[in-house]
Amino acid sequence: MIDVGAGDGHASVRLARARPDVVAIALDPSVDRLRDGARIALRQRIANALFVVAAIEDVSAELASRADEITVNFPWGSLLRGLVRAESRVLCGLAALAKAGACVRALLSIEDRDASSGLTADDLVALSRRTYDLAAAGLALEYLDVATPGEIGASGSSWAKRLGARRAVYTLRLRRLDDRTRERD
Repeated sequence: MIDVGAGDGHASVRLARARPDVVAIALDPSVDRLRDGARIALRQRIANALFVVAAIEDVSAELASRADEITVNFPWGSLLRGLVRAESRVLCGLAALAKAGACVRALLSIEDRDASSGLTADDLVALSRRTYDLAAAGLALEYLDVATPGEIGASGSSWAKRLGARRAVYTLRLRRLDDRTRERD
């Protein structure tokens, strides 16, 4: 499992602790943010939690086609814009990490008052019409709807607790196409 835009990496540490049979990889471009989770994993001797400092656009070949599942919980900045606007540099990075058939689950919070993102909830609705852009990157849209409290809680995200119940949160689920499917499209 790879958590893209992992922030402090706490969700990956919790998963690795709960599931010793899973390698939980926290991926974030900020070493400062990942440092906290890495320290916890080291202190608690959690050997199946890995921390990778990289942006989704710059993921190394060593991680290609490794993930059975990818999560993106409450992204912001270029990762949020790239997902919502179906930008190939972000979508191709996600697809490169995933094994064929792997699920990419994202929890997104976009509100019109978040002017710094340059996005509105209407942009998210428009994503459901961008199937060509998704398919070109090797992904298919499976689901886009308002997230349930259970989905938000299960994310293990530190940020989810700070958002509070008043924010609209959406669940986006994508599926990595296999190469044969991509060739037909």
